[in-house]
Amino acid sequence: MRNILLHLLLTLSLFAEVNVGDKAPNFSLKTLDGKKTYTMKDFKGKVVLLNLWASWCKGCKKEMPEFISLQKETPRDFRIVAVSLDDSKEKAEGFLSTLKQEIPFLVLHDSKKELAKAYDCSAMPSSYLIDKDGTIRQMIIGSLDRDEIKTLQKEIKQLQ
Repeated sequence: MRNILLHLLLTLSLFAEVNVGDKAPNFSLKTLDGKKTYTMKDFKGKVVLLNLWASWCKGCKKEMPEFISLQKETPRDFRIVAVSLDDSKEKAEGFLSTLKQEIPFLVLHDSKKELAKAYDCSAMPSSYLIDKDGTIRQMIIGSLDRDEIKTLQKEIKQLQ
């Protein structure tokens, strides 16, 4: 009986969703060009907006230019980390090329969707505001418009 309960608890913990106040799950993902690997630990001491997106997502296309502006307008100890969940990096690269702007933030690729599973991502796009200590401070499901970005920018400055 004890072994069954232990097994059940371990199984349930695999499907536990993240919540505000939880530590951000770690990851190990490569950049789109495959040249560098990043983990969540690489961003210790920075406020991070972790954005999960895909090329087929209309809301992702809507908010991506806003993220470009947000990264440019926010001090250096803030970092947007955009994670493509596309099956192929070519789809992600094609999507980004339609923006016709230099991308000032880090773009990683997660074709296995491991990060989406770790965050129990239920919709696209999904973003997570993470403080300097790696704690999730806000979860944002759906795309952000300019006014919502301005509100988010105030919250980022409070965390810095």
